Amino acid sequence: MLESLGGLITSSALLYMMAGTLLGLIFGAIPGLTATLAVVILIPLTYSLDTVSGVAMLIGAYMGGISGGFVAAIMLNMPGTPSSITTTFDGFPLAQQGKAGKALGVGNTSNLVGSFIGWVFLLCLAPLLSKVALSFSAFEYTVALIFGFTAVIALSGESPMKGLIAALLGLTLTLVGYDTLTGMPRATFGIGMLRGGISYMAVMIGVYVIAEVFTQVEEIVKTFIVPKQEIHHIHMTLQEFKESIPNFIRSGLIGTFIGILPGIGGAFANFVTYDQAKKASKDPDSFGKGNIQGIVASETGNNAVIGGALIPFISLGIPGDVVTAALLGGLMIQGINPGPLFAQEHPDVVYVIYNAVLLSAVLCFVFMQLIGIRLFPKALRIPKYVLLPVVLIMALVGTYNMNFSVNDVWFAVIFMILCVASCIGEQIYLTETYDEICKITQTVSESPSKKDVEEIKRFWNKNDSIYFIIWDHSAINDIALAINALDSDSDEIKKDLADIKNAGKALYDNERLSFDNIL
Repeated sequence: MLESLGGLITSSALLYMMAGTLLGLIFGAIPGLTATLAVVILIPLTYSLDTVSGVAMLIGAYMGGISGGFVAAIMLNMPGTPSSITTTFDGFPLAQQGKAGKALGVGNTSNLVGSFIGWVFLLCLAPLLSKVALSFSAFEYTVALIFGFTAVIALSGESPMKGLIAALLGLTLTLVGYDTLTGMPRATFGIGMLRGGISYMAVMIGVYVIAEVFTQVEEIVKTFIVPKQEIHHIHMTLQEFKESIPNFIRSGLIGTFIGILPGIGGAFANFVTYDQAKKASKDPDSFGKGNIQGIVASETGNNAVIGGALIPFISLGIPGDVVTAALLGGLMIQGINPGPLFAQEHPDVVYVIYNAVLLSAVLCFVFMQLIGIRLFPKALRIPKYVLLPVVLIMALVGTYNMNFSVNDVWFAVIFMILCVASCIGEQIYLTETYDEICKITQTVSESPSKKDVEEIKRFWNKNDSIYFIIWDHSAINDIALAINALDSDSDEIKKDLADIKNAGKALYDNERLSFDNIL
């Protein structure tokens, strides 16, 4: 491992890792440009690099993207990444108090500590888990496959059907192209561009990058408003560090454990670590008002997730979160398939991952402490109408460079169109459903009868299964409970009808396409 570390430091791979880390920090610091986006954009560029340089660059982007999210969370009250949501609770109040420098310094130090804790567990647990995985038979592989499906479904929260549909759709797309065993074309429909299959990365870039760019165009305000204040006292004092040690350890352990569980991610760890820090505090009422321990818990936990997420990734080939799923695509481009034999067949790549996690964490800390904390608050003022075209061009160029194929660009554009079209269709259906709810409740409220009540129930029950698939379950349940409780003989039927209409309005407000809902 030390030999691999020395080789990484003395080779050009260090420069690529620094570039990936810097890009990740920038993407993490700007709301809407996440760590996943940074990794996805860089993946095609790694095709022309050697394996060590490519892996080091992607790990750097991963680490930088997660670490940079606290900047916007503190300065704008808008998390740069989903894993920095709870950082806003205490970070932004501190910024409003003129202590933005202190908040940024605490967040940066916490990122380093969390990354180190996750790295230690990665170093210790990944090899042990790999040895266990080498004894896998067909039964264990089947269980791992089912576990992977479960992880995908878990990502859907209260809508497991959405996760199942997404998984089945993904499997269907992999069937397109030449059969790897027989060499016969499958599901090509005589279309030449489909014979080579549908590129995994082209789909990802089309859905997650290009579609996101066009979605962000909705924003009318061209710049983010950053509070104008002097950034000073950016270092965490020794006393503050000592007082935070229990919080560091607790949040790091929680973040690592959650990271090991596939499909959970840093956002969940964010809330758990913050909640536990608040419960353990002697002054829980100060949380949400500018307590630095809230920032410590949030940022330590989300960076510890990185090391945890890489453990099943290296040992079993199962992505721990969305970003490691993108990393999987990057390694596949290099001809490497993570799994039980990964450490045995490619020990050099595994050591590169170990060392890159540690080095990129240190690079993130040094860069942010010396330059980034003072620079990024100003960078957040870049207009989106300047930034988004650059991202779009990078995405399209990167897609082409992946296989030097125009077909991949077309696939990215096609899936972007499908993604946008499905969103538009869902919005039309949402509007029609809400209008129908308003119409029926208004008509019935004038002269409610048993027949009218039955008509409302028939209207809802006819499509409720569709509603549960495409919209938030809690909002749908509120409407369903209100409708099922309707009774024409009740003296409060008009109030019940008003409750149905209000629940429909809440559903519409939460699900309609808007900038607030995107964030």
